[in-house]
Amino acid sequence: MNQKNHSSWGYLQIGRTLISFDGETERIKWILMIGFFIALIFVTISSWWLSGLAMQPIYSSYEKQQQFTANVAHELRSPLASLLATVEAITCLGNHQQNTQTLLNTIERQGRRLSNLITDLLLLTSLEQNSSQKPFKPCCLNDLVTDLTEEFLEFAIASDINLTSQISPMAIYTLGDESQLYRLVSNLISNAIQYTPSGGDIIISLESYDFKAVIKVKDTGIGIPLDQQSRIFDRFYRVDGHRSRKTGGTGLGLAIAKAIAQKHQGYLTVESIEGKGSIFTLEIVKKNRIFE
Repeated sequence: MNQKNHSSWGYLQIGRTLISFDGETERIKWILMIGFFIALIFVTISSWWLSGLAMQPIYSSYEKQQQFTANVAHELRSPLASLLATVEAITCLGNHQQNTQTLLNTIERQGRRLSNLITDLLLLTSLEQNSSQKPFKPCCLNDLVTDLTEEFLEFAIASDINLTSQISPMAIYTLGDESQLYRLVSNLISNAIQYTPSGGDIIISLESYDFKAVIKVKDTGIGIPLDQQSRIFDRFYRVDGHRSRKTGGTGLGLAIAKAIAQKHQGYLTVESIEGKGSIFTLEIVKKNRIFE
C-alpha cells in the first residue's frame, strides 16, 4: 500500500457544554454577594455594640459629674441662702446690737459650714487624684485609737452615749499617713455618735489577725436599711438627710473615709441592721516592727 496517497481529509473537535460552569459561577457570585451583606450587617452591629461599650464609662462619668454638680449646688444653696437672709435682717435692724450679735453668730456658723464643705471637697479630690506625695510612715494604731477615744469621750458624754474602746495589748503598726488615718477613724466615730440615740453604746476595737490590723466602730444606733448600704459611701449621700444637715454634716465623711482606706490599700465595709445598729470595719495591712 502506498502511504503517500493517505492525505488528511479533516479534523475531529471534542468539547463540552459550559452551562454547568456558568451555573456554578452564578451560585458563587450570589454566595459572595449574600455573604458580603451578612458580613456588612455583622460588622455594623458589632461596631455599634463596641462603640456603646466604649462610651459607657464616658456616659457614667458624665452622669456622676452631673450628680456631683447638683449635689454641690444643693449643699451650697442652703448656707448661702441663710447667709443672705441674715445679712438682709441685719440691714433691716439697724443699730439693735443685741439682735445683731445673734445674727452675726448665724453668719459665722454658716460661714464655717461653707468652709468645712470646701475643705472636705478639696481633700476628697486630692485623695482620688492621689496628688499627695507625702511618703507613708509607720503609725501606731494603738495610740491613734486611744487618742480618738479620749477626744470624743466628752462629746459622747454630752450626748448621753457610752463610748468605750477595746485595744489589743500588743502594739500594732501600719504604714500610712497618720493624719489621714486619724481623719478616717474620726469620721467613723463622729458618724456613730450622730446616729446613736441617748443611752446607746459605741465600742471602738483594735485587733490583729495574721498580716491585717482591724479597727471596728460598733454602735447601737438607728442602723442603715439594707437597700441603702451600698450607697452610704457615695458623696453627699445621707440615710437621714434632715438629721445630718441639722448636725452640720457635709455628707462627705464616709466618702472621705472610703477614699483614705483605698489609698492605704485597705478595705472599709459596713454591716448594719435597721433599728439595731451598725459596725464599720477597717482592714489594713499591719507592720510588725517600726523599722522593719
